[in-house]
Order: sequence, then structure tokens, then C-alpha cells
Amino acid sequence: MSTSCKLALGAAGVLAGSTGLFYYGAVQQSKRRGESALELPGNIIKLGEFNQLNAISSVEKVDYEATIRDGWVTKSNKGFVFVTKDADGKLLVISPVCTHLGCYVEQASEAQQSAKKNLFFLCPCHGAEFDVKGNAIGVVLRGLDTYKPVIVNSSVYIDILSPVSRV
Repeated sequence: MSTSCKLALGAAGVLAGSTGLFYYGAVQQSKRRGESALELPGNIIKLGEFNQLNAISSVEKVDYEATIRDGWVTKSNKGFVFVTKDADGKLLVISPVCTHLGCYVEQASEAQQSAKKNLFFLCPCHGAEFDVKGNAIGVVLRGLDTYKPVIVNSSVYIDILSPVSRV
């Protein structure tokens, strides 16, 4: 058998194999979709019931757990957000990820809050400072990202893969 025949046969084998894998993945995905028409993507998480979250009067840390599927890879993700209200009294969901280098911010201690006006969140890595609404007040120029809450059937959902950057 000539070299060009072997090359053509090898290329055909690779194409057939990759097409088969693609077809198998598509069939498996359609089977998963058929199981539950209301199944949400893993990046859309339920934060809680609207009435409970709307009753928050200050800032509350809300934990979440998500399972994100990307192709054939499934990854569990545990995290949290801060929930409060904006100036208009609407739900404000704040990312805990510092806009400086990606560390997780913490609530400043009472002593730290007393020492600096408007301080509420503090980044332990480089000292970035944010107020109760996540606005930058020191070290960084941009406030903490937020998530757009979506209310469906009295439940509040967010897309954890789509934070909204502040200007």
C-alpha cells in the first residue's frame, strides 16, 4: 500500500472517529434534555425565595452550590454572594471577588469600620476598600461586580458566569 493511500486511510479514520464522538455527545445531551424540560443550566442558580431575600435589612452572605457542564466536563462550584438593597430598595446581589486581583473580600471588622468612614468590605490581599453597596472607596478604582437578579415564581436566580461590571 502506498504512503498516500495510508495517509488518506488514516485521515478518514480520524474523521470517522471524531464524527462518532460528536454524534455520541449530541445524543447524550439530547437524552439529558429530554429527562426534564425545566432543567436550568448549571450557571443559573437559585439564591432563595424572593420574600426572604427582600426582607434583608442590611447585608447578608448567601451561599450557593452549582454544577456546571462544559462539553464533557462537569465541575462542582461552591461560592457565595452578598445580598442587600440598592438606593431604590431593589435587591442588589454583590460579587465577593475583588476587582483588583480576584481575592475574596470580607466584611470589615467594627474597629476597621470605625476607623474609616463608609468602609464595609475589605480585601485581605491588598487592602482594597468598598462601601456597603460594593462601591470602591480606596485602593481600587472599580467597585465590586454585581449580578442581575431574575425573579421567577417567587424565587430569585442569578447567572454566576455573568457578573455585571461597574464603570
